[in-house]
Amino acid sequence: MIGESWIEAVGVRTHNLRGIDVRLPHHAIVAVTGVSGSGKSSLVLDTLHAEARLRYVEGFDPYVRKFLTPRNRPQVDRIRGLTATLAVDQRNANSNPNSTLGTLTGLEAYLGLVFARLGPLASGNDWTGPLHPAQFDPYSREGICPGCIGTREIVRAEPDLIVSRPDRALLDGGSPWFGQGRSSEELALPSLAKHHGTELERPWREQPEEFRRAVLYGTGGAQIDVVYTGSNRRKGTELTYRTRRALDGAVAEIERAYAAAGPEAKPIYLPFLDRRECQTCAGTGLGEIARTVTLGGRTFRDVTDDRVYGVREWIRAVDTGLNEAQRSVGQVLVPELHDRLDLLIRLGLGHLELSRGAPTLSGGELQRARLSAQISTALTGLTYVFDEPGAGLHPVEKDHLFRILVELRDAGNTVLLVEHDPDLIARADWIVDIGPGGGRDGGQLIASGPPAEIAHHQRSVTGRYLREPDYRLRRTQRPPGHGDSDGDGDGDGHGHGWLVLHDAVAHNVSASEVRIPLHRLTCLTGISGSGKSSLLHRIIADSVAAVLAGEPPTAVSSITGLDALRWVTVADQRPIGRTPRSNPATYTKAFDLIRPLFAGTDAARSARLSASAFSFNSPGGRCETCQGLGRVKLDMQFLGDTYLTCPQCDGRRYGPDVLAVRYRGLAIDEVLTTTVADAATLFDEPPPLAALLQAMVDVGLGYLTLGESGTALSGGEAQRLKLSRAIVRGGGGRDPGLVILDEPVTGLHPADTQRLVGALDLLLDRGHTVVIAEHNPHAAASADWIIDLGPGAGAAGGRIINEGPPALVARGTGPTAPHLLRLTT
Repeated sequence: MIGESWIEAVGVRTHNLRGIDVRLPHHAIVAVTGVSGSGKSSLVLDTLHAEARLRYVEGFDPYVRKFLTPRNRPQVDRIRGLTATLAVDQRNANSNPNSTLGTLTGLEAYLGLVFARLGPLASGNDWTGPLHPAQFDPYSREGICPGCIGTREIVRAEPDLIVSRPDRALLDGGSPWFGQGRSSEELALPSLAKHHGTELERPWREQPEEFRRAVLYGTGGAQIDVVYTGSNRRKGTELTYRTRRALDGAVAEIERAYAAAGPEAKPIYLPFLDRRECQTCAGTGLGEIARTVTLGGRTFRDVTDDRVYGVREWIRAVDTGLNEAQRSVGQVLVPELHDRLDLLIRLGLGHLELSRGAPTLSGGELQRARLSAQISTALTGLTYVFDEPGAGLHPVEKDHLFRILVELRDAGNTVLLVEHDPDLIARADWIVDIGPGGGRDGGQLIASGPPAEIAHHQRSVTGRYLREPDYRLRRTQRPPGHGDSDGDGDGDGHGHGWLVLHDAVAHNVSASEVRIPLHRLTCLTGISGSGKSSLLHRIIADSVAAVLAGEPPTAVSSITGLDALRWVTVADQRPIGRTPRSNPATYTKAFDLIRPLFAGTDAARSARLSASAFSFNSPGGRCETCQGLGRVKLDMQFLGDTYLTCPQCDGRRYGPDVLAVRYRGLAIDEVLTTTVADAATLFDEPPPLAALLQAMVDVGLGYLTLGESGTALSGGEAQRLKLSRAIVRGGGGRDPGLVILDEPVTGLHPADTQRLVGALDLLLDRGHTVVIAEHNPHAAASADWIIDLGPGAGAAGGRIINEGPPALVARGTGPTAPHLLRLTT
């Protein structure tokens, strides 16, 4: 339903947008469409939402406002009719290890309130005094176990792991901890040995007990004289340092370092640690109250460890079993909790546990979890901004999502979708189509109007797919069981067989046999929660990787046909980096090949600039004000941090000497703002660099700039970057391998999906095997082999209900079959 009021943006020039004028109706579902890189996100997220956020910030104190210079605002002449916006996108992945589905959605806190209010009134509980929700919060002082401080485990450094070869000297192979530069006390070991009257070169088992105890457990506060020598490389001299200090010992040092390390660094210390379940809390991480108070026969941890489906059934049972004392309290709390759980199920998240870690969620799951938290607030008069909300949903689940979007619109909100899915786009009230291509070939307003008009617009690429909803990807399928070595002469040059995993069990998946045709494209299908990810990652990827590494398989009894593979790689949707410094150029190592090209120019040699001077991550050539980031961070206190253009280098990352060097007409910072497609034309040498850039173009990332922040990439873009590395790895006659992708079509316009399928065929042409999990029926219909899981989610799924070529699976049963049938007949 289109109203009379509009959001009007005039002269939008953000990123690649070319001064376009756009009108979007209020109180409507508006789909902003176009191929990848056309400028959709630039319009919706980086212009409309960014401007709304800055207008809110202008209400802050003058200290904050003084940083908001014109260059930090979206590039647009004027915007009228813009309301407050609430954006839920995929570009900011949640890497907090303590964040879960329950914390993201607010359900864990609400459950704590329910237990605190209803628990003391339930029969069988001995707690007579009032309880507080914080006592059920696993991250609060009141709610955590005092024994493990909420970590669920007791971690202790193990002396036998610290010194694993007692027959050797400590620094001569006796300890994997010492001699690696990891220990801050390593330089003190010679002085400690002298203090105890021994020599460090003696085998560990022959050392005095006092010395061994001091190495492991410290000097007990007693100080010793420490003397060590260090070299000054710049002056070519040696310096002797003398101090007097107490040593903490390796055990305390490792335990302290592990506790302080972030998620990426913790694996460094695991080989030296013994991790055991905390006996005090039985591995729950919770205090006594949260462990013992029950409601409906279950504890707080019992509930949060359950799937959303199970929690809903539990709260229904609680509601019917409330006693008289609980009824007056429960009639307010229970219906609200039930509604929130029902919303998660409607959003396709019912198969997930509330305790499921946020970093393990896909981009689509993470976005829908955030969406549920925002919808639960029941706000009106807002402009909601969603970035591909249908990502990761099976076709049968999209109906539930769209009904939720309709409810938001009908409640008086405006809903803006950045969307590729023709099924959702066709149901919108209004379409704004940006294009015609990506990057420098995009940024134009192609069409604006109702779906029926866009479908017949001759210049609209999106319109073509609206006219032809049953479009088919162009691909020559390769029937399993054929190959040149079999004598069939099909021309692929590779013998063919089967990879068979026997007695597969992981999570809800159980199969006596999983068959995957080698040198073919296999697609795993099924609704959300049917077991695709468990089969793809836990069973196929982990088991194959384990056997190739000479270890026993993790989720199967045995594997046959593995002699045809030499390596396995998983291209998932996890971020390529945790900081804004990561980007496509650094992740693919393309920048390591570009920097020497600049260092080899006459200007660089005359200025004595080495390749390291052209790195924005190292001192020497970068701007030190922003440390090579091009932006400085503004702490927004209760809001997310905001990054502003560096005033010293004006966002160029480097100092004047480095910026003065040019290669083929470009300075090094200009290379980082160049699109991948342009860079592939610019850098035709060295060959490894040209191959990397072409692989990125082949997977549909030609529109990205080389310096695009890794934290700004969607999960699908991060995955396709990993796929480009797999293509390079699998090129040039390399040994055959297995490439695994989870929902690779996520974030792709149908036109870009065609390009991705072509990239997968490149791998097959070179003798590799590709396995994907996918909801997109068009991608599934183009595969050589399908394994369909189901029929339902969770306990109702996990079985292989159909397998075979797409045309055969389309004639079977299950929720996937009818969507394949219209594409295979």
